[in-house]
Amino acid sequence: MRPEIFLFAFVKVAALVYAAGHFSENQTKVFRKCCLRNQSLIRVIEGSEQYECVDSKFLEKTFQITSENFYVDQNVVIRDGLPNGCDELKASQTHNTVIELQPWDNICYDKMVAEIFNGSLKSNIPKTVSLTCNINKTENVRESSLRINQIRKCCPRGKSLDVEYHECRAEHDQKIYRDWWKEKLVSNKDVIYDIEYGLSCKSDEFAVQLHENLFSLSEERSNLLVSNNNGELIEKLMPGEWCMDKAYGEGKLIAQVCTRNCEKFSAYCVRKCCPPGQHYKVRHCGTLASYCIPNEDIKGSFNISSYLDPVREYNEHLLDVTGIRIDLQCQYLKFALNKSTAQDQHWLTSDYFLETPTLRTKEYCMEIFDRRDCPEKDVVATSVLCFQPALTPVKDFRVSFIVITISCVCLTLTLIVYCSLSELRNLHGRTLICHVSMMLLACGCLARVQHSHIKDKRICIMFGYSIYFGFVAAFAWLNVMCFDIWWTFGSIRTVKPLRKSGSDRRRFIWYSVYAWGYTVVFTVVMFLLDEYPVSDLLDANIGTGACWFAGKQNSGGDWPHYIFFVIPMGIVTCINFILWLLTARHCAQVKSEVHRMQAGSVGERAKRTFRVDRAKYVLTGKLWIVMGAGWVSELLSTIVTEPQWLWNIVDLMNELQGVFIFLILVAKPKVYLLIKKRLGLSPTPIDTRLEKPDARNNATVSARTSSTFLSRTISADERANLRTSLPNNVKQT
Repeated sequence: MRPEIFLFAFVKVAALVYAAGHFSENQTKVFRKCCLRNQSLIRVIEGSEQYECVDSKFLEKTFQITSENFYVDQNVVIRDGLPNGCDELKASQTHNTVIELQPWDNICYDKMVAEIFNGSLKSNIPKTVSLTCNINKTENVRESSLRINQIRKCCPRGKSLDVEYHECRAEHDQKIYRDWWKEKLVSNKDVIYDIEYGLSCKSDEFAVQLHENLFSLSEERSNLLVSNNNGELIEKLMPGEWCMDKAYGEGKLIAQVCTRNCEKFSAYCVRKCCPPGQHYKVRHCGTLASYCIPNEDIKGSFNISSYLDPVREYNEHLLDVTGIRIDLQCQYLKFALNKSTAQDQHWLTSDYFLETPTLRTKEYCMEIFDRRDCPEKDVVATSVLCFQPALTPVKDFRVSFIVITISCVCLTLTLIVYCSLSELRNLHGRTLICHVSMMLLACGCLARVQHSHIKDKRICIMFGYSIYFGFVAAFAWLNVMCFDIWWTFGSIRTVKPLRKSGSDRRRFIWYSVYAWGYTVVFTVVMFLLDEYPVSDLLDANIGTGACWFAGKQNSGGDWPHYIFFVIPMGIVTCINFILWLLTARHCAQVKSEVHRMQAGSVGERAKRTFRVDRAKYVLTGKLWIVMGAGWVSELLSTIVTEPQWLWNIVDLMNELQGVFIFLILVAKPKVYLLIKKRLGLSPTPIDTRLEKPDARNNATVSARTSSTFLSRTISADERANLRTSLPNNVKQT
């Protein structure tokens, strides 16, 4: 018998066996496809419903309808053709990974790409369907374990993903393109892939690019498994949440996944205004009003290196994984930032926030603006923000700068006066000098910050910490003054007589240790928690968005402002108030004793000392009111924000603190006379009450003005006379 006859008989028998659906486990699997490889399935509805196979190139050329054929492994046999002898075909959509494919002659599978309804062609999203006819219910159904897996290619046919500009580009070497399918996509035998194009993430999701060099990527029944290089599973993504493609110009695999959590993949995520492959075209020259158009050359590509390069300087691996989110939904209009103006300066942070001199937000998008048809003849990358109508009048920081500058001038004059006049440089005067110098530091730095935006972040941080250090130190020295005046009036301890100069020097050293130590500790702790954050509640973010605490008032991000400034300064202010009240009580007691003294040299000295110390007490009270009122207003403004005009007035009063301090400390007749004396304009002797106690002749050690102090400085005869004049309820010593 001839070999050709044997071969014919073998093929015929094999075909009959396949048609009956009786296969052994070792036989090759069969895929029943409705149309030929170069055809596409459509539905025609004209009275009755029919299904036809139409040439794919005809559909693409005439109706721009494209569809990718199934990818079928070479170990699977394809048998095509619609079921024969059917009066009516029944179509049902298949869920690819669920339904097992059957190799019967009365069923076929394919993608339906369009439908014709009464002569009008209607494009349809390609979907996999099964066409069945006269299913034999009693037929022996065998488990085939053959399923259609679904996979998406990120870019259209013939293009690959450019990971630098986040868009699809035509691949020059089509051989590499074909090899990518074989080597990267097909990892299992006996598989069928339904290939679709593109990835549509939800409006609140980022498309994050995952490179095979950094992640282990594998497909399992239409799901993408993403693991790190240690094999630990990071995420399992369902169909429609991911796509795969080849990195443009490389043979490497790249995947895009939709996610709301960029931190899960350690990705740096930004927003793009236009869809991938598009950029803004300026509508009118001289403005940035624009609309999206497709990229025609490389200049329109999404190149934001001017923003990313400064961020990459701090961490070279920060941008290894990137994500893009499309569009910016705004309740009102959008506006583009003009980087050529000072007020529109902005930059990206390492945690992909957009910062401006007054704002820190993730509600932004970035895009390339094409101005090549305008006089600028360039393309520029910039950011777009949502326009927010002003509900309340915006504070004019230029006015604040002028007012704070006036305060600085007054503080400077105060400091010059107290440093120049030796009569004022007693213990109390030295504490005032420290207090005023710290107020000058804080207000001077604050005036510079209010004047204009500081581009250098390190300088901005330096000014922010200088403002903080100055105000904390000013509060600390005011606390020292309140304590010192309470100690002067309120102490009832007996101490050994000391030289006044030595006692004052020792007390000033202890006061300095407390005030400077308190300030340095708070500043250093805040700096360390800012540089090495352990919690958002302790991360001050000095210099982020503004040269002060970055948190928005009355928000969760404002807690560092409360923890490091409002609450500690509030505690100090409350302690000062308590000391001031206690001093008032002791002052009243000492005043009663002094007025009952008989006339005499010792009595007059006690009265003079009391009057000087009481003047210090009143002066300290005025300073406490100036500083305390500022803290109280700071606290109330975080609780009650309306009416705005009232808080504008309160802010103005706080900004005038330097002027008030000048009026309290310098604008006095006694200081005026001292200044005239220093300038040689007044021959009139100065009241000795204004001179330093240790500069007076035969001065008495006057560390405290109390009944105990009086008993130490009055002679025995004078004490006897004093006892007869004191009421019975006053303790005698």
